[in-house]
Amino acid sequence: MALTIEDWHDGTLLAPPVFEALKSLPEDLILGVTRNSDEESDTDLWCPNYDIPFAITGNVVVTHTHKTRKAPPEFAAAFVTADTRADLNGKVKHTLGVSKVSFAPIDAAVEATGMESGGMSPIGLPEGWPLLVDEHILGIPKLYLGSGIRPSKLVVNGEIFRHIPGITFVEGLGKPRA
Repeated sequence: MALTIEDWHDGTLLAPPVFEALKSLPEDLILGVTRNSDEESDTDLWCPNYDIPFAITGNVVVTHTHKTRKAPPEFAAAFVTADTRADLNGKVKHTLGVSKVSFAPIDAAVEATGMESGGMSPIGLPEGWPLLVDEHILGIPKLYLGSGIRPSKLVVNGEIFRHIPGITFVEGLGKPRA
């Protein structure tokens, strides 16, 4: 299922910001890209269809944070495995030191990232955005995550996040799904 770097080096299976960001990361931690139909790109459909555990599949949540009630919202992102949900009003809010965290409107997130809704990736987010990553992700040797577009998933070693500037690793960022 996973394609080699030669199969996707031109960027057609990745959103442009993801492809550009990968150029500066260690190639040995980039394992490939998978293909899937647009209809099955949602993690809850994709994992069972390809027999991939939720625990090794990641989801990024793009948020708006508010420092005060009157301040305009700012973007941030949280990255957790699909067997959990990002603890927005606990860990995210506390770690970022903000008064409020909410999901960013989809249209605003798509415009700001250059990625498709349902395919967002923590790799290639705009410079300066806070990115919180659940610390246990570092120990996942084969991690599936958004490629920035819906019809594919990027496959990396979780250690890749040690090489992305500006990340804050947070223990327990994801709460178990109910």
